[in-house]
Amino acid sequence: MLRTDRTYFVLLVGFLGAMGILDTAMLNPAIAAYASSLGADEFLSSFIAGLYSMVAIPASVVMGLTIDYVGRKRALTVGLGLTALWIYGYAMATVPVHLIMFRAAHAISGSLVFPASIAMIVDKAKGSIGRGIGRGIGLYWVVVGSALAIGSFLSAMLVVSLGVRSMFLLVAGVSLAGAVIALTLPETAGPRMMPRASLGNVASSMRWLSVAYLSIFSLYVAFGVIVGSFSLVLMLEGMSQEEAINRVGIYIALATVISLPIFYAAGRLVGKVGPIRILTLGIMFAAMSQLLLMVSLRPPYTYISSATLGLAIAFVFVASTAVAALPEARGASVGFHQTANIAGVALAAPLSGLLLKHVGILAPFTMAVAVQMVTLVIIMAAREATRPAELEILETHREPITRSSPKEES
Repeated sequence: MLRTDRTYFVLLVGFLGAMGILDTAMLNPAIAAYASSLGADEFLSSFIAGLYSMVAIPASVVMGLTIDYVGRKRALTVGLGLTALWIYGYAMATVPVHLIMFRAAHAISGSLVFPASIAMIVDKAKGSIGRGIGRGIGLYWVVVGSALAIGSFLSAMLVVSLGVRSMFLLVAGVSLAGAVIALTLPETAGPRMMPRASLGNVASSMRWLSVAYLSIFSLYVAFGVIVGSFSLVLMLEGMSQEEAINRVGIYIALATVISLPIFYAAGRLVGKVGPIRILTLGIMFAAMSQLLLMVSLRPPYTYISSATLGLAIAFVFVASTAVAALPEARGASVGFHQTANIAGVALAAPLSGLLLKHVGILAPFTMAVAVQMVTLVIIMAAREATRPAELEILETHREPITRSSPKEES
């Protein structure tokens, strides 16, 4: 396959992978208010909004095993197709219980998309000299990150201009189009793997997979602090609710924009120096972003903190995904990776709120830094255990040796 063909394949699969994130990016800001309009009270509205993550944590593992059994193409197609159906159900819901059922089902089908798309890219790259796992994953995250940024921006505009039900129908149509496109892709998986075999394959690689899982968990702890308590900290410091929400929105948007051009650069660096050094840098940047917020909440510090978190996002996403996707049972191994990132936010967001209430305004950021420091110690202690994974990734970036012709040799 020519390099341009490989790039086109990664871009196409990246677009399909983005469908698994774009829907949640566009729906999440509206889902609680929509549930309330159907008659849910404040608690039930919040529960429905958080239900996706609650279901996706265990579903990611189960769906990862399913991907290794049924194949990448089938899993991606079914995942996107069912997602379109469940989001259509959102638009047709008339009472909160309907929304609960569709939200849970959406979390299950959505859990197929990211592991299947990443597995496809690494299937193509692994063992093929010069194709580069890091480069492919870096380009993948550029596409997915761009879709996430655009989706978050479009959500409010579409709700205002079309209405929330029409936005659901539009997102369902995009997911259905993605399922049709997925049918055109080649199957990249090897022989079918039974769930027990997949789990055994992951377990045998856990010495270095655990570093990838812990790293993405640690990064998402920082996200959890930003989502769960940053606006509350700003309000305690005297900001109005509107100002605090705006400041957090700018913080997240800036971090996302900064990460986009860095994703591909991080992929190339993974191929040159190995993923573990990039993971180490990424976790250091994540810790620095929280430390800056502990120093001052004034705009220059918050903007620098946001930019630093953007670097952490790019480095940790690319390097941890590259390591997580190495086993043959990469559907399952990436499923565990997805579970780790969701769990990071799910645990850190409420815990940061508790620490803020009972300890003080620095406590949420201190918690995140502590987790990241522990992660750095474990990464350095596991340096020898991660060496086989590092060598395997570096090998896929080695350019093939071309034989010179007899005429040139003479």
